Amino acid sequence: MKIKDIMNLAVKEGIAVDPRSKEEIERILSERKEKYDKLEGIKKEIFDIHSLESPYADSRIILDTPSDVNEAWVGIDVDTSELLLVKKITENTERVPVVIGHHPIGRSYSNFYEVMDMQSDILQGMGVTASIADSLTGKRKAEVGRKVSGLNHFKTQDAAKILNIPTMNIHTPADNHVKKYLDDLFENKKPYKLKNLLDMLLQIPEYIKAAKNGNPPGILTGSEDNKCGKIFVDMTGGTEGDAKLLKNLVQSGVSTVVAMHMSDKHYEMAKDSNLNIVIAGHISSDNLGLNLLLDKILNKLGQIDIVEFSGFTRITRL
Repeated sequence: MKIKDIMNLAVKEGIAVDPRSKEEIERILSERKEKYDKLEGIKKEIFDIHSLESPYADSRIILDTPSDVNEAWVGIDVDTSELLLVKKITENTERVPVVIGHHPIGRSYSNFYEVMDMQSDILQGMGVTASIADSLTGKRKAEVGRKVSGLNHFKTQDAAKILNIPTMNIHTPADNHVKKYLDDLFENKKPYKLKNLLDMLLQIPEYIKAAKNGNPPGILTGSEDNKCGKIFVDMTGGTEGDAKLLKNLVQSGVSTVVAMHMSDKHYEMAKDSNLNIVIAGHISSDNLGLNLLLDKILNKLGQIDIVEFSGFTRITRL
């Protein structure tokens, strides 16, 4: 199996379940191509070519190899320690690994916030006014950009090169699968109260495992007997949006938000807005997205051994 084939399929499948329309994504890529074609000199040289083919800045091949790989080490957070473990276990063997992390690494991390633009389109789909969604999303995107700009983004990428471990990460394409899965579940089952919604989550293997490990889905604001009303599944788009958008969601008719996690600032805003918040779980949701995507990859590209590490557990639905 080729690493490029894995990434190309991950992007393709991510687009297939993206909350935005295929036409909107094509428009975005077309605008980037027009911008690139007009550039000259150093500006063209430093342009992110990856962005011409993929709408997901936070998902990339970190270190490629022309060789076929015969096993994938899949983890949630991959850093130098994980790469050293892979090197130790696989060196001087017939094993040819690729490390697939979930959270951004290297170039994927330095501008991962570019994917946050999709939050505005998702919010508009929930009834939030376009000008408000665009303005607050832009503000939050700039805030996240400032926050991560001073970090050492490339330490893990450099380690992958030194150790010669083929490495990649898949973030938003996997998160898109979580949103689609839960959107479909709630649309089909139509939970009436928050306790019914929690019961549905606790029928999903990834959330069951998390619950057994002491981190079950739970209610952050609201109570078990609160009616779900209109549900917004907030599982993709890079990271948390602007807290003020929670109030706008209420104004657009949303009663319940199901999220991976939520900061104290967002919690206070949700509480003041009388918005129900259900936290499904961060790492458990990441597991769900990766498993759904891996099912498609293995089904379409052929079987490959999966090694679980760094917080990932393989659960198949094939």
